[in-house]
Amino acid sequence: MTPRSGEQDNPASAAPVLIVGSGPAGLFAASELMRHGVRPRIVEKRLAPHHETRGTVIQPAVLEILDRGGLIDPFLQAGTRIEHIQILGPGLRELARADLAGIGCKYEFQCSLPQWRTETILREHLADQGLHVEYGIDVTSIDEGPTGVEVALETDGRTETLDAAYVLGAGGGHSVTRHMMGQHLVGSTYDGRYIVADVALRLSTPPAHGRVIVGPDGFVLVSPLPDHRWLIFVNRNDDDVRDALPTEAELSTLLNTRAGADVGLHDLRWVSYFKMHKRAVPSLGDGRRFLLGDAAHMSSPLGGEGINAAFMDAADLAWKLALVAHGAAKPAILDSYAVERGMADQHVLDVSDEVHSFIMGLVMQCGADSAPSLPPGDPAEVLLGLRRRSMLDVSYTGSPLIAAQSADDAVGTRLPAWHRLAGTSHHLIIFDNTPGRQAFDARWQHAVAAVEGRSLGLEPSAAGVSDRGAVLVRPDGFIGFRAPALDDAAVDALDIHLASYLMPLPAEKAAEAPAAVAQV
Repeated sequence: MTPRSGEQDNPASAAPVLIVGSGPAGLFAASELMRHGVRPRIVEKRLAPHHETRGTVIQPAVLEILDRGGLIDPFLQAGTRIEHIQILGPGLRELARADLAGIGCKYEFQCSLPQWRTETILREHLADQGLHVEYGIDVTSIDEGPTGVEVALETDGRTETLDAAYVLGAGGGHSVTRHMMGQHLVGSTYDGRYIVADVALRLSTPPAHGRVIVGPDGFVLVSPLPDHRWLIFVNRNDDDVRDALPTEAELSTLLNTRAGADVGLHDLRWVSYFKMHKRAVPSLGDGRRFLLGDAAHMSSPLGGEGINAAFMDAADLAWKLALVAHGAAKPAILDSYAVERGMADQHVLDVSDEVHSFIMGLVMQCGADSAPSLPPGDPAEVLLGLRRRSMLDVSYTGSPLIAAQSADDAVGTRLPAWHRLAGTSHHLIIFDNTPGRQAFDARWQHAVAAVEGRSLGLEPSAAGVSDRGAVLVRPDGFIGFRAPALDDAAVDALDIHLASYLMPLPAEKAAEAPAAVAQV
């Protein structure tokens, strides 16, 4: 490919993975790739990091992912916890509440912090490893070549041609990668116009509570931030179509009207208009180019899952790309990204839509002098709903990387104890040193670490197997295969399953002594 003309043309350069965009999706993808031994390059059109609040809530399932990635401490230190969710009616009367305790996760709370702080933590983590975002670089073309992707980059009038093995499009709603792939965000836009802001409030609120307040004219979502600040979402008045942002006094009046009480808004630091969407691309990848985060999907922020889906996109793609880059997996493994995250991201859109419709339904039920009455929910249904909101019920059943075991609903779901595993490999959790595995262990010792389940505090019954059973856990914590008893037939089936996407050791290397059971 011939470089375009500019003040100074640079010769073609190479990178295994180019990440376009330095939001949470791109930064966490880089972090996970580095953890798996692949050094990417990150380019960003902006000249410097932003300082906007934007997406704030990190869900419990993603906190486990951050824990596995070695990032949990700075997030917990910088963020504030949300352990309870309240729905209030006019006059701040409680209509319903939900508590995250008991949802079945190591972190039974949400962690809330401004998005700029999330990005700072990720950038600092990468900088500690010598990887930095390259700002002020405009991507002008991304074309598939015979053996990779040809990318044209422009900086200050100079053009660079980059030959990358793979490109990750994490550039948000206006993604150039998505445009070059011919993909479009398909779906709908919710009615209404909305305001998001970072404010201080004098409203008395119990600690660790997030709130949604509904009234006859609309709603306001009030979510705690560090340093006694609050993120608010509020619907605009129907006749408010101006472009000028509201003043602090105007926003205060709007919130007081929605809440039916004086919430004491002051110290407005950031405010923006936005619309809410329910949209996704038809496919998240085409072999060498992939879409992550807002470049691939947009959901109602009332569900609080958009930024979390971005983290999950990054986690799913990174370990697969790394295996291919290291020659340990077949390139076809990358096709599973679009399948798995396509299902999961649609689930996010559906859950966010349910939350959005529920809140708007409450608004419709509010009258000038009345509020909706919500009967107590069935405890089992409430728990399922909280697990859905917390993103703990994600399933990859139907993916080519999940063994087809129709009678086993757990295959394809997250293993609750997965955060206790170490390293970046697959893990085979066993409860007995079953004979007959020597050849299997030798063939897969480079890719699968055997772990004694009880060393994880996991009993066979809790894992859904017998004392002779086994569970295969992928690097991202999802169950790929489960055998109630790891007999010869099950070992053969597991061998076939792994060989469908991983590369076994060559026979001469497999003849060496098998690996010992890993200790956690």
